[in-house]
Amino acid sequence: MVHKTIKMVWGWLLWVVCPPFCVHCKILLNENLIVCTSCRNKIKPIVSTHLVITAKTSVTVFAISGYYDPLKSLILAKIQSNRLASRQLGELIWQMTPLSNLEFDYIVPIPLHWTRYAYRGYNQAEEIARVLAQKSGKPVVPLLKRNRKTVFQSSLPFEKRGDNVARAFSLNSKIIRADYEGKRCVLVDDLMTTGSTLKGAARLIMRLNPASIDAVVACRTS
Repeated sequence: MVHKTIKMVWGWLLWVVCPPFCVHCKILLNENLIVCTSCRNKIKPIVSTHLVITAKTSVTVFAISGYYDPLKSLILAKIQSNRLASRQLGELIWQMTPLSNLEFDYIVPIPLHWTRYAYRGYNQAEEIARVLAQKSGKPVVPLLKRNRKTVFQSSLPFEKRGDNVARAFSLNSKIIRADYEGKRCVLVDDLMTTGSTLKGAARLIMRLNPASIDAVVACRTS
C-alpha cells in the first residue's frame, strides 16, 4: 500500500514538473501520452511492404505511417539531438505496428557512423530499439558495424541510393555467429526510403543463417 502511494505521488510530481505535451501541436495532455487524440488521428496506417533480398528471401517491413507530420517532426528532431523524440518513436512503433504480435528473438538497430554519433550524441535507431527491447523483453544486439560515412540518402536521387550504402556495413567481428543461427531477427531504423539500407543490412545478417529477418521503421516513403 505504501509502495503504491509513493508511486502515485511520484507520478503526480512528474506531471507537475514535466507536464505532458503533444509532441506535434504542443497542447497540454491530461495523460502521459505522446500525441493528442487530434494529432494521433492524423497518423494514417500504412500496409507492410516486402524487400527482396535473394531469389528465396525477402524482408517484411512494418511502419507506422508514411513520412508525414506528426511523425515526420519526431524523426527530424534528431537534427537537434532530441533523444526523447527517438524514444517516443519507439513507443509509437510498439503501439501502432504489428511488432508487438510478432515472434522474434533479438533486435538489431541500423548503426550510425561514429562521426554522426559524435555530433548527435546518440543513434536514433538504437534509442528506438532500446524502447522496443524494454517492451518485448528481447535483447538489442550490435550485429552490424558502420564502415564508412555515407551521404544522407534523402539528398540523393533514388537510383543512386543503393550505391551510396553499398559496403557501408559489416558484421561485428566480436559476435559468436553460432548464437544467431536459426534465430529470428528484427532490424530497426527510423525511416525507410528506397529500402537500400535495410537490404544491405539484411544481406549481411543472412550470412548467419537466421530463421527469419523482419524490419520495423517509424515511417517509410515508398
